[in-house]
Amino acid sequence: MIVRDSEFFISEIFRSIQGEGNYAGINSLFIRFQFCQLTCNWCDSKYTWYEKSGSFKLYSKKELIDLIENNPCKHIIFTGGEPSLYRLDLLYNKNKKFHVETNGNIIPILPLDITLADGTHINRQAMNEKIIEQFNWVVSPKLKNAYQEIDETSLCFWASRSYAIFKFIIRDIEDLDEIEYWQKKCSIAIDKIYVGIEGISLHSQLRPEIVDAIIAKGYHFSPRLHIMLWGNKRGK
Repeated sequence: MIVRDSEFFISEIFRSIQGEGNYAGINSLFIRFQFCQLTCNWCDSKYTWYEKSGSFKLYSKKELIDLIENNPCKHIIFTGGEPSLYRLDLLYNKNKKFHVETNGNIIPILPLDITLADGTHINRQAMNEKIIEQFNWVVSPKLKNAYQEIDETSLCFWASRSYAIFKFIIRDIEDLDEIEYWQKKCSIAIDKIYVGIEGISLHSQLRPEIVDAIIAKGYHFSPRLHIMLWGNKRGK
């Protein structure tokens, strides 16, 4: 399969609240894109990784623009999978507030030519930064607990952009040291860092000793509201 500009493979579309980050609690329309170049071991949306890992639908640019324009939600959240595999700038609507949840290993203002593990080929042109700088980019670099590698060049790019905040997911207090390493390595502003706790149950989110450590580091705590309310239920 080849994915080109103006083609958008969508896993699911649903309405819920934003569960994490700097807009937590906001009533939003979620558009979940199919395909991802990473394979995080604790990923809660593995059905978006590959061509045969879940069901999805092909949307044209016009179809997706019309869907966004006609939806009553002001906040539109592009999630995945990995949304930056696609030309998100082509979907811009000045009357909506767009949010992008990305793993941060792709620089959107550069052309992309990548082949995934299942053979799916992604080929898109560079995004227009004048457009995407109006989006709220939630960059979620995957720490060692996800068994992935952070791309330093990409992370430092995001750290230099005023339109990006950072959401790290940790398992244990020791993971905070890794966040601090990248914070200093790429000069990430400390007030742009949000830290959430890995897990898919209410109990997994109630770890005050970890929150105390997050506070001591000077980071924001990002409770995963959707997990606390609905667990790992799809469409939430």
